[in-house]
Amino acid sequence: MPLPLLSTADDDALFPILNVVIVGYVCLIFLPRWRYTMSITMALVTFYSLLYFGLLFHRLVISNVPLPGEVKFDSLDSIVTLFSDRAVVFAGWDHYIAFDLFVSRYVLMDSQVRKISHFCVAPIIPIILLAGPSGFAIYACIVVPLFGKSGGIGESENKKKSK
Repeated sequence: MPLPLLSTADDDALFPILNVVIVGYVCLIFLPRWRYTMSITMALVTFYSLLYFGLLFHRLVISNVPLPGEVKFDSLDSIVTLFSDRAVVFAGWDHYIAFDLFVSRYVLMDSQVRKISHFCVAPIIPIILLAGPSGFAIYACIVVPLFGKSGGIGESENKKKSK
């Protein structure tokens, strides 16, 4: 049985839903210590992750339209062929939306644990939105070594395990 939301709405109708992600970024940048910021951002990440699953499931299992070419990940040409499919591009964009917000949320949480000033972190969050791994690299390789205290997210877990 087709999923009603995905079978009746086309990608153009669903696409504006992805713009709601800006609410999460506004919370991370302007309301970093608000008690609902982490819940709102995690709810958005979860929603977009579920949407991604639905889009992928619909395109790969339910849709009668064949994918362009054989699905392979062994060459750049194969990936380009796969991404020539509009539904795959839409699912891919949703993937970026979910993952970049998750990374931004992680960076904010880690910076708070490390006691890094929000003025150092706030400019990085839009960079993560626009260029995910580059923003994370700036945070991890420049901001944390210059301004962070040890014991960030994950570090305290590793220290506990080693004792």
